Amino acid sequence: MQRTVQPIVAPATARNSTRRVAVRRTGGLIVYDALRRAILSLELLPGSSLDESQLCRQFKVSRTPVREALIRLSSEGLAELNPNRGAKVASIEFVDVVDHYEAMDIFMPVACHFAAVRRTPADIARMRDLLARFEDAVAGKASGGMIWNNYELHSAIASACHNRCIERGYRQMLADKLRLAQHGLPGTTYEKGRALADRFAGTVRLSAQLVAAIEQGNAKQAEKLARKLNEFVRGQVVEVLSASLGKRIEVLLPGGEAQKRRRIPAER
Repeated sequence: MQRTVQPIVAPATARNSTRRVAVRRTGGLIVYDALRRAILSLELLPGSSLDESQLCRQFKVSRTPVREALIRLSSEGLAELNPNRGAKVASIEFVDVVDHYEAMDIFMPVACHFAAVRRTPADIARMRDLLARFEDAVAGKASGGMIWNNYELHSAIASACHNRCIERGYRQMLADKLRLAQHGLPGTTYEKGRALADRFAGTVRLSAQLVAAIEQGNAKQAEKLARKLNEFVRGQVVEVLSASLGKRIEVLLPGGEAQKRRRIPAER
């Protein structure tokens, strides 16, 4: 039987009236949340060791919560577990970049189509709230806020599908997308915030259009914007991978003249 959801318009005050269900935060959940944030923000780089003993000391918990957290991170593709060598942050290979954006060309429009058809007033309220937080973080050049609210916004879109298989798969792909989007950023917090704000300016604009299409129940437009957003992010990653400081260097020739190479604009 085909499920249908009648078009809805969420009230303007819905964002402030969203009710949350209290979740008891166990030791395993605390460790999981902290590690996931660190992995998504690249505070823990791909390939970094996740030593159980060190994590037990850091979070002041026994090995059981740490192992629970590592197993959950592994199931989401964020950690790699090896019985002989311990755990580490999941690596990102070049082939993963190619595979990711190819899969997103198919998966993201499907997820956004389902969200436009099945969204509820609570889904819309959640998306509006997170979009506002994402916009504020970009305006304030807050790197942590940009990363986390971007992830949570598109996780909310995944939830609006009301299909657990699509939601689970899309969330895992979102984690890969966020880690890829941060490569090539400056090291300091201030410089990273400025660079990330420039990079996410287009992302937040397209995300706002996408949320509007989902809210209106316009599945075709949601599909179109999903493809446009994925293509936009792909272009940024290609730009980062193709950038080279060597192009800015003036090479001295044997006669003493400088061979001036074409200067490239700073990364956006």
